Amino acid sequence: MSEIKFGTDGWRGIIAEDYTFKNVAVVSQAIADYLGAGKKVAVGYDTRFMSGRFAETAAKVFRANKLKVILSDRSIPTPALSLAVRNRKLDLGIMITASHNPPEYNGYKIKLASGGAAGLEVTAKVEKLLGKSKVKEPENYQDALKVEDLTRDYVSFISAYIDKEKLKRKKFKVLVDVMYGSGNGFIARVLKGTNIQLDFIRNGLNPSFGGSRPEPVEENLEELKRMVRKGKYDLGIALDGDADRLAAVGEGGVFIHPQKIVGLLALHLNQDRGMSG
Repeated sequence: MSEIKFGTDGWRGIIAEDYTFKNVAVVSQAIADYLGAGKKVAVGYDTRFMSGRFAETAAKVFRANKLKVILSDRSIPTPALSLAVRNRKLDLGIMITASHNPPEYNGYKIKLASGGAAGLEVTAKVEKLLGKSKVKEPENYQDALKVEDLTRDYVSFISAYIDKEKLKRKKFKVLVDVMYGSGNGFIARVLKGTNIQLDFIRNGLNPSFGGSRPEPVEENLEELKRMVRKGKYDLGIALDGDADRLAAVGEGGVFIHPQKIVGLLALHLNQDRGMSG
């Protein structure tokens, strides 16, 4: 077995080299040993090559270890999995994704009951359990597995922060670069019922991500900037591969640096929501 090491947000490897079905099963067995029987786990995945199959492999091992498992019925954003874990009071969440890495990579994120990323205190224990137990296989995998939509709470949660009545009175043109990731369709669901014109690029299924990294940094957004200028859009938005990061492009195709976005959010929280600290 090739070495498996968890970084700041999970384990990542090259598909068919170190990121294999066997290694995903070994990691899942270690997590099952760490948790113990009877614990509750949700498994989600992104749009990378074979991510759905890797997610099924993890779910299959969890079920064999008598964990209660919910498998997503579609590719989802990582924050949707985190919220599902928190709202449903689950013990852990597993997200099959390599986020913004190149297309030949895939990964394995662990989310705690809080929805946040597992820290070193958890991943170090999982690493010590790797290969210690034989990987278990369930007898009746499909009968025991719950496959559900894990996105409804996520869409409702975001929608609650949006003043849709105000947006019904505005006419904005927004272009969204999905970067072929798992954020496809979610902005449209959140803004349903508003007067915003939404258009999309790179919103199909393309596990090669068009040959580039699905990372919303300026050098990867030339097409978005060009089309915002050409189409005279008010705003351009880009999402990364698992939709837990975004970037923005303003009128005229000008890239808006993330620091400015954070500043605007801080100003909004202070002036509009009365928050401080």
